[in-house]
Amino acid sequence: MTNHVTADITIVERPEMKAVVLRTQQSGRDVREAWKEIEHAMLQQPDRIRHDQGLVFIPEWQWQTSVETLWVGVEVRSFDQVPPGFETLTIPAKKFARATVRGDRDQMNRIYDQLWKWFEHSGYKRDINKGSYGYELNRLAPVNPFHVPADTIQYFDFDIYAPIQPD
Repeated sequence: MTNHVTADITIVERPEMKAVVLRTQQSGRDVREAWKEIEHAMLQQPDRIRHDQGLVFIPEWQWQTSVETLWVGVEVRSFDQVPPGFETLTIPAKKFARATVRGDRDQMNRIYDQLWKWFEHSGYKRDINKGSYGYELNRLAPVNPFHVPADTIQYFDFDIYAPIQPD
């Protein structure tokens, strides 16, 4: 029996976010390799804000063709201690549509589809302009999804933050 849970989509206003990131290809294997490097380099960094969250940033303008590049990282207070070889990303304060994914791959795909449909009917426009980023905020406990191989992961637990175009 298939679970047809409807996405609960809420509008949230988020403050500016700074992140230390690594750019990678849009594949589960590459994302996990980037996470290993982030995790190792940022484990003891005093500027890291949350040790129970990992972020995957999506360049929204790539949705127009296909998403090929992602940025994997962690939120930080400042860019004072960026390890060599890493990049920084600043997401400005703005409104996002937030949806929670908890379930298998089919459930994740349904939530993403529902989010796109929500934008079609809600009166809000998704900000897919160059320079706009959405992100997935992954919970790292009780199971860190980046430690589970992409071809065997069966359960996802993250929030999607899709940027809303300013009025």
